Amino acid sequence: MKLLADENVKGRLIRWLRATGHDVATAPKGFKNSRLASLAHTDGRVLLTNDTDFLSTALYPPAGTPGRIVLRVFPSTLVAQQAALGVLFASSVGADIAGRLVELERDTFEVHTK
Repeated sequence: MKLLADENVKGRLIRWLRATGHDVATAPKGFKNSRLASLAHTDGRVLLTNDTDFLSTALYPPAGTPGRIVLRVFPSTLVAQQAALGVLFASSVGADIAGRLVELERDTFEVHTK
């Protein structure tokens, strides 16, 4: 999967994603949310972030985008995030995130399309 990792995503998680075959680009530091969303869209990458501002479908509608994954995994340990992402990627949703907002929690995820 092609991902754009927000600056708030831990480097260890990014390295793990790359090691498991994902194409992960990292966002430049200091990008405003609107610019980050635009970059992900332009580059055709799913935005991976811890920023709960991206849960707002009014501000950042997922329709027509490559998709978004908002990490809401607590505690936010590497192992917990790896496990949660593993569950998502193994699901049918993980195979096609385009146009969707995925709110990823430790044991489950919720999908928003509007």
